[in-house]
Amino acid sequence: MLTLYLSTLRRANRNVRLYLLSVALLGFTASGGIQPVLLNLYLLRLGHGLDFVGLFNATGGLGFALFSLLAGVMCRHWGHRRMLIWGLGLIIASAVLLPLAEFVPAAWQKAALLLTRVPTSLGFGLFFVSTNPFLMSSTTVRERTHVFSVQTALWPLAGFFGSLAGGFLPGFFAAIANIPLDSAAACRYPLLFGAVLMAPSLLAMLATRPTDEAEQRPETSGEVRPVPRGPIVFIVLVLLLQTGCLAVVSTFFNVYLEVDLGISTALIGVLFAAGQLTSGIATLATPLLSARWGHARVIIWASMATSLSLLPLVLFAHWGAAGIGYVGVTALGMMRVPAFMVYQQEMVPRRWWALMSGVANMAAGMSYSLANLSGGYLIPDLGFPALCLLANGLMVAGTLIFWVYFRIPRGEYANPVPGGDSGDS
Repeated sequence: MLTLYLSTLRRANRNVRLYLLSVALLGFTASGGIQPVLLNLYLLRLGHGLDFVGLFNATGGLGFALFSLLAGVMCRHWGHRRMLIWGLGLIIASAVLLPLAEFVPAAWQKAALLLTRVPTSLGFGLFFVSTNPFLMSSTTVRERTHVFSVQTALWPLAGFFGSLAGGFLPGFFAAIANIPLDSAAACRYPLLFGAVLMAPSLLAMLATRPTDEAEQRPETSGEVRPVPRGPIVFIVLVLLLQTGCLAVVSTFFNVYLEVDLGISTALIGVLFAAGQLTSGIATLATPLLSARWGHARVIIWASMATSLSLLPLVLFAHWGAAGIGYVGVTALGMMRVPAFMVYQQEMVPRRWWALMSGVANMAAGMSYSLANLSGGYLIPDLGFPALCLLANGLMVAGTLIFWVYFRIPRGEYANPVPGGDSGDS
């Protein structure tokens, strides 16, 4: 398997390799690494309650959902590469601004923290919506699933090292700055350090070459096709139901470990890292499984396995059981991602790639936002395990809907778009 991936990467063009470098740096810092480990703990140490932690994360998810539709339009108008660059710039700017909001007067601090979610949401919206069309345009059918799997695996693999760093950096900065380990400053400095580490990701994308010329050509009346509403509605419904479970676990797991189970920051970082490492390894198996059973079956089985793996966390109030559940959910949840990304892109002709990507990210962001907002208010009454069980039921429902749709193919499968490379034909 390793030989196959190495040969795929050697065949990949320069744009793909530079993009993967950018993804690795983001995975180490803002998405899966340092920031996810420390951000919620930082908010708690600033004196904010769990309700604000939920609101803060929900604001980011809602902003991401709303900006994803806008990002789809912007990508189609200005090109995927350009929007990837703008997205990275906004992500880096927001990563710098967030810990500086600590110095805003107390009466305005919550508002300042929430405002930092605006560039974060728009940045990630532009980046993730542009990712699928950018990679579809930069790869061939032969290498596509492998490249999508590599970029998906890089998030957690880089996040593995970022999570370890996120767990130990507060102690490091506390020691050299002579500040208490449980202070907000012990989290502030690692967050700023992570923002600085993101800068090379922007330089990497600036070094890529434009690939969107084909998208910018004027359309003739013969090229115009109606919006594929059926596949879009189907994808939206599935993502709305499935994403909430993963959002609850990823957002509140560190809070559950520290507040309910009394686990140290270092051990939290280790558990996050274990989840990221197994996620990366599991994701690399997706092309082999998809080649054998097809994308749809991989999505179904990985989704059901994700639901089952959550049971140890729900049933046992112990950090070991919680860690097993977290690792299973993150690994199997990530395994389905590259299969789902290729699946939803290949459901529609090339001219609708950006629209499908934007709508899919909007649905995922909306589900993420609702899960976080409700979690901040429900956890004090229900507890984290009970909320996970509720979200898990919605994920099972989404999986069953996907299975039914897959079992009864609609019109889009009568004349499939092979690999999405046939344009609008």
